[in-house]
Amino acid sequence: MFGGRRRRREAELAEKDRWRVARRLMDEDVTVLGEQLADLHVDTLGDELDHEARDHYRRALEHYDQATHLLAASTTAEDVVAVEQVVADARYHRAAVIAVRDGEPVPERREPCFFDPRHGPSMQDVEWTPPGGTARVIAVCAADARRLSAGEEPLVRLVRVGDRWVPWHLTSGIGGAVDAGVQLARGSSHGVHGQQNLAAAYLKQTTDGGSGIHGPFG
Repeated sequence: MFGGRRRRREAELAEKDRWRVARRLMDEDVTVLGEQLADLHVDTLGDELDHEARDHYRRALEHYDQATHLLAASTTAEDVVAVEQVVADARYHRAAVIAVRDGEPVPERREPCFFDPRHGPSMQDVEWTPPGGTARVIAVCAADARRLSAGEEPLVRLVRVGDRWVPWHLTSGIGGAVDAGVQLARGSSHGVHGQQNLAAAYLKQTTDGGSGIHGPFG
């Protein structure tokens, strides 16, 4: 009987840990999104936005408000992960406002930038070879595409997993970062492989001198 209670208590604590990690990461995303929308407001004060741009602007603000409310009401890691799509929708509509304002075509809906979803939706597919790795095709934002074509390093988001800063694209999104963080914190046996992978990424990050890698807010 006592063993069953202990296991239930441990499971409850593990779920609470997952929620805390997920909420911290998503809070960073929502905070940056709010700052980006505030900057967009300032940038467009002197512009006469047409109906299409105003509609995208309204939708971006609505999705931002929805994301803040959903995050505040969340009680599980799964609740928080569900906010990712709402934030992605807000980022898309923000990108659409900028495109319409600048006389560019409205971007198609694509996955977020591979290196940092806060860069907004990806704009093109490029071939990229990580240090010591093999070439692969990834979807990146316009700014990172320009950096890569110029031979520069992309702006890579780092997220804190346990006691390490790990490149975003190694975590498989918020869900992956949550699970890895809980495994590292608890030192669970089933997380040993993940710990080794994350530790290797962290060591490579430090030995590479951090080129192109930036902290929580890029």
